[in-house]
Amino acid sequence: MDMTEEEKKKSFWETLPGIITAIGGLLTGLGGVAAVITALNSGGKESGPKPDAPAAAQSAAASAKTLSADNDAAQRAAELERKLAEVASAQKKAEEEAVAAKAELARIKAEAARQAAEEEQAKAEEAAPKQGDVITDDFTGMKLAYVPGGCFMMGQTVEDKQEIITEGGQEIYDKYFKDVFPRHKVCVDGFWMGQYEVTQGQWEKVMGENPSLFKKGSNYPVDSASWDETQGFIKKLNSSTCKSYRLPTEAEWEYACRAGGSDKYCGGDDVDAVAWYEKNSDEAIHAVGGKKANGFSLYDMSGNLSERCADWYDSGYYASSPQSNPVGPESGWFHVIRGGGWLSSPWNLRAACRLEIFSPDFGYSGLVSFRLVLPVQQGQAGD
Repeated sequence: MDMTEEEKKKSFWETLPGIITAIGGLLTGLGGVAAVITALNSGGKESGPKPDAPAAAQSAAASAKTLSADNDAAQRAAELERKLAEVASAQKKAEEEAVAAKAELARIKAEAARQAAEEEQAKAEEAAPKQGDVITDDFTGMKLAYVPGGCFMMGQTVEDKQEIITEGGQEIYDKYFKDVFPRHKVCVDGFWMGQYEVTQGQWEKVMGENPSLFKKGSNYPVDSASWDETQGFIKKLNSSTCKSYRLPTEAEWEYACRAGGSDKYCGGDDVDAVAWYEKNSDEAIHAVGGKKANGFSLYDMSGNLSERCADWYDSGYYASSPQSNPVGPESGWFHVIRGGGWLSSPWNLRAACRLEIFSPDFGYSGLVSFRLVLPVQQGQAGD
């Protein structure tokens, strides 16, 4: 049967509260769907008291407003979280870039330091003296060649001993070589050494007089100066030049003589090429530099005049000699001479031969001279 208009209106108002309640439930969750369906199916005839229509509407509005506010808050929270994530990501990236920048800066600094060190080393190597360099003393005109440091075997080999005994006899060996054993390793630091024996002209420049027996000219080696006179010359030379000239040690002398080789003489095995001695000197000294130089650009270390060394003489010193820069015994009666001279036999000219001078006051008239050495740091390379 069709309902009248009056009945339809009555039915609508009776059903409305249930519909509103169902909508409120829907706004708070999925359960509201079931409530709406139930209300519609029942035609509004649910049991229990009927809710007030305006209150239900307010509740639904409040729920909708709360939901809207929650949605806004959630959106703001999500946006903040996104921004925080972006900031965190940017911070992490910045930290990584900072670490990379620090590492690159450290690498650049290390590379710059390495290059600077290499440049300093190159400058030092360039400034350091080298074999073949020669310097000139401004006061005397004395030329000194650079002798680089190194090690060598000092003394005579067993083979050399047998050769000497075979060719010269036991008497010759006992006279010149009895104190050259044991053969031992010696190392010396680098130094500057006079290319020639000190000349008469250089002596006169310092001392004002000439003690030589053979007064043959300024370019001839000074001879006949005693040990004390030699030390007086060195002292006065050092006072005039503010340097530290001295006599070579015996180890420095033999090292410089051998010049890294194992030749019989200072400069080779051909005695006539390197030395003035009894067979070619015409019984007199000769001007310095008249024979072949050795490997360190040193002249007349064999022949012309025997040369003084700084060491006291000790026949057994080789057995106890230190390996590094030996300076000889602390005391003694005699000093060492090396190299032989214009009156010497070839045996006396050999690199290993060592003899003693018996008195510091005796100049060995016409037979003995000397050359000087200078510390490396006191010389500058160049002519």
